[in-house]
Amino acid sequence: MSVSVGTSQGKAPSKIKSCLNVLRRTPPSDTDQNLKGLVALLSPNEDLAEELLQRVDAPLIGTTDPEADNRKFLKCDHNRDGKSYRSPWSNSYFPSLEDGLKPSFRLRELEMQANEVFSTYCGLYYGKNATSSVYFWDLNDRSGSLGSSFAGTFLIQKQIEKDGSDQYLKDGFWNSVHVVEVSDVRNNNATYSMTTSIFISMVPVDSVSVGDTHLGGTITKQSKSTFPVNSDTSHIVNIGKFIEEIETDLRSKMDYLHIQKSLEAVEALSAPAPRSSGAMGQQHALALNEAILARKG
Repeated sequence: MSVSVGTSQGKAPSKIKSCLNVLRRTPPSDTDQNLKGLVALLSPNEDLAEELLQRVDAPLIGTTDPEADNRKFLKCDHNRDGKSYRSPWSNSYFPSLEDGLKPSFRLRELEMQANEVFSTYCGLYYGKNATSSVYFWDLNDRSGSLGSSFAGTFLIQKQIEKDGSDQYLKDGFWNSVHVVEVSDVRNNNATYSMTTSIFISMVPVDSVSVGDTHLGGTITKQSKSTFPVNSDTSHIVNIGKFIEEIETDLRSKMDYLHIQKSLEAVEALSAPAPRSSGAMGQQHALALNEAILARKG
């Protein structure tokens, strides 16, 4: 069973709508491959291909920064310029791009601090095989002052190792994407508008009782709050608290609402089973709940 990756259609050309419909009906784990194929079909029209890339919330992909001891970082639309991606560690683009967009000096300083802090948060909550990246960009002037608005994206990717070390899952991933806009920075206060999307794909270990199952999908939440600001680093503290609250809420909803509803749908569609079906349901629920609730590898 699969629930497709989230997309935003809005007022889109018919070709874009058709591409989004295809992606909505395919598993999140196949989104990257399918997206590349659709972009290739649209490639004669570069504007349409670019619009599709901006509209699709694709699973995160990691790469390494050779200028920062091959430290891993995540690629997304917010650190992309053409076909190159900016690393949060060295601030360089790969493949190399001389005139790529970069944050102003003071915002870059804040970005570096945020990456170190968020890396620690990622390790504590998601354990090994988890990667994080933070990217900031200016929304108006580039004078170096944070008294004006700016925005950023906070990314987390948790990947399941395919070596059989996980007793419940043979494959899967968890992606968190938090896009925040900081505005009205005045009178020692700032307003934070957050859009959070969580992408999940789980392939439980096959067994006679559970069978071959693939569960995936997305959940999105928009939030807005005002926090006190005493210095530049206050933004990191405020956004960190905001993200922690939202992720806790969404994890709970995915476990107790989406997962349980999926299990009910599976049971309703299944043929009458022998007396051991209760144990089968418990094992199925255990496999899926472990994947949602596990924070450490």
